[in-house]
Amino acid sequence: MKPSVCLFTDSLAPSGVGEHMLTLAAELRGRYALSFACPPSPSGVPLLARARKMGLATLPLEVRGEREASERLGGWLRAQRVRVFHGHAGVAWEGHDGVRAARAAAVPSVVRTEHLPDLTIVFRTEDLPDLVHSPYHRADQRPDHRCLTEMVEGDRADYLRMIGMVDRLICVSAAARESFLRSGVAPHKLRVVRNGIRPQPAARGATEVRERSGIPSRARVVLTVGRMLELKGYHCLLEAVPAVVEGEPNACFLWVGEGPLEGELRERARALGLDGRVRFAGRREDVPDLMAAADLFVLPSLVEGLPLVVLEAMAAGLPVVGTRVCGTSEAIRDGVTGRLVEAGGLVEAGDMAALAAAILEPLEDPQLAARWGAAGRSLVEREFSAERMARETAKIYEGVLREPAAARPPVLPG
Repeated sequence: MKPSVCLFTDSLAPSGVGEHMLTLAAELRGRYALSFACPPSPSGVPLLARARKMGLATLPLEVRGEREASERLGGWLRAQRVRVFHGHAGVAWEGHDGVRAARAAAVPSVVRTEHLPDLTIVFRTEDLPDLVHSPYHRADQRPDHRCLTEMVEGDRADYLRMIGMVDRLICVSAAARESFLRSGVAPHKLRVVRNGIRPQPAARGATEVRERSGIPSRARVVLTVGRMLELKGYHCLLEAVPAVVEGEPNACFLWVGEGPLEGELRERARALGLDGRVRFAGRREDVPDLMAAADLFVLPSLVEGLPLVVLEAMAAGLPVVGTRVCGTSEAIRDGVTGRLVEAGGLVEAGDMAALAAAILEPLEDPQLAARWGAAGRSLVEREFSAERMARETAKIYEGVLREPAAARPPVLPG
């Protein structure tokens, strides 16, 4: 009988986390009896449907502090006879109750993947309130430094108590691992499994895609894909657009994604006179087609774990410009597959001239762009395959399953 493994997230907008989980499931379903649990949110419902189509048992459930939801999860884990509970957290403050429910349900092995570094390590304490979707953001009053410090220390202590129940903590990049090591996670629990992908071929040719999207054939398309959050650095990119357009009059920026900053970004684009230069494409299901029609991919994030979209762009043969942040700098090889620039801050703008110059470099040199694109595709094939990611993950599962019961973490009070 195959060991039963549950893939779980409580993220309400799993996006890359959900894609990672489904890619892992596709690779491992021949080896394990897999189940998939996530909230039935607008982003979660399509993931649940895809999981069911793959033959996975699914549980649409939000587990965020309510005892009834935790007990329901525990009962489902027992009914599925789950032997490995694998929780996936988009940020470190997610997923605690899932871990506790799994231990309370006597699941033998608990594994957790962090898809971002510890943000309290990456950012200065005084910057944390600017992360709109963090526990440190207050709409009514900004906490002072002393209050923020106490909040961070309290949250870190709670996190480490939760990690006390976890057998292994997987990080998607070496830099992410280093951040959790600095947070106090025991070294013997930490493992690095870099993200991997199954490249998706384009369904339509570049010419057809451009015609359908109303993009002129002569346009040099600079593509960005990601949720419109402060951490994705869209503001920094927008401020660099005028310099790019001055250097390359045919430059066209295509932004795919939605998020709370979209209205603000649209207003700023209008103020800069960039209507028609920056196209807001919204949520799209044809990203491989858009990549096939693009000339360059740009991801100006302030922080990442190891962005799947960068790997997808490289697999599509696109040169990539990114920021020198955790994860991204482990995917892009500066001067080989693309260009890395320093990231801006949450409040202070980054070096817009450097970002604009990095974008112009491959646009002005088609041979360089072709070399970077070919090198990126080759790198993804060698180092960032879904098969490699799944193999390394399965090795972790087998390791924790072999451990004697006495070595497993106890159930600690929440």
